[in-house]
Amino acid sequence: MKKMCLNNRVVAFILLTSLGSLGIAYATDLTGGTGVINGTAPVIYNGKNEPDRVDFSREYNNVDEGEELDIADKIELTWKVTDAEGDQEITLPTVEWICTDASSNKHVLATAINEYVIRPADKGCTIGVNITPTTLTGVPRENAKVSIADISSYDDNDNIPTGPVNPHILNIINYIVAPNNQTAKYTVPADAKFQTAYAGAQIQIVTDNVADQIDEWTTSNPAIATVSDTGLVTIKAKGGFRITARHNEVKASIIFNPQLFFIFNTEKSLSWYDAKAWCENQGYRLPTDDELSTKEGARGIPSGSLWQEWGSSMSDAPHKGVVLWSSSLGVAAENAYFYMYISSGRMVSNHADVSEGVTCIVP
Repeated sequence: MKKMCLNNRVVAFILLTSLGSLGIAYATDLTGGTGVINGTAPVIYNGKNEPDRVDFSREYNNVDEGEELDIADKIELTWKVTDAEGDQEITLPTVEWICTDASSNKHVLATAINEYVIRPADKGCTIGVNITPTTLTGVPRENAKVSIADISSYDDNDNIPTGPVNPHILNIINYIVAPNNQTAKYTVPADAKFQTAYAGAQIQIVTDNVADQIDEWTTSNPAIATVSDTGLVTIKAKGGFRITARHNEVKASIIFNPQLFFIFNTEKSLSWYDAKAWCENQGYRLPTDDELSTKEGARGIPSGSLWQEWGSSMSDAPHKGVVLWSSSLGVAAENAYFYMYISSGRMVSNHADVSEGVTCIVP
């Protein structure tokens, strides 16, 4: 018995000595609460070994490559994850494919896959991805989530077309009056149509598609209004016109038919009498005060008043003077007629023999 007891003590001594010699985990390597050995967080890399980056590639559908993501396109997501300890990575289950629709609402398209095939229900989606570098073992097992809101704008060097999935729909949602005049620009719903116009007036048509994905803009009558390849409309003469946008096989149109068309005297200011004669000699007429402006500084479409609909943007058109005569009598005893300030829409009266700017209405 004594011999066995002695042997047990020897064994215990040897074990304690051996464990002490394995001092791999120092105090600085341990977590404060549990004594678990700390490692390095896993890091995700793309094919260029750039940290916190991934790669995307597109295999387009059997129809054609196209200039935008479309139904049946397959998007592949690739990455690699490593840490200093060489732990096995298990990142795939963390992958989320996200759709952000035209109203900025988000929903999950798929999870735990690295290849996603675009479906008909995804039309109009901006596709994003969330991915969290993760390992099977080690502490910590995860690093910060990598969130990519729009895979199409993520990397300029991949083959993912910029923009959302082809929506296969097209709607004109609004237009901007005087888009290049920061003082006068004014956004108008598509169902509200201006009733006044003048040569050189401009509007920008806005659709629910990404601007550079509109394949074609056309006008029904270029003698009345032209349209650029970006949807900028320039009015040239009186009359109705239709502007049409095309995106692949779908089209959307908007019609304008302003009833009051104004021209400006570009040569000189005139007295009220001469202004009236200048208009009438061409078969035109001076506008009434309400046809020029109904309230200083107020905008609104439709209104039937030049300033309310176009603001000070008419100052960009060739003209003379800072005010425009109307046909409306202001103070009869003084033989004074109303005129409008182009800058503000303010209406005041002045003596008829004073020279001011002139605009006429084309019948």
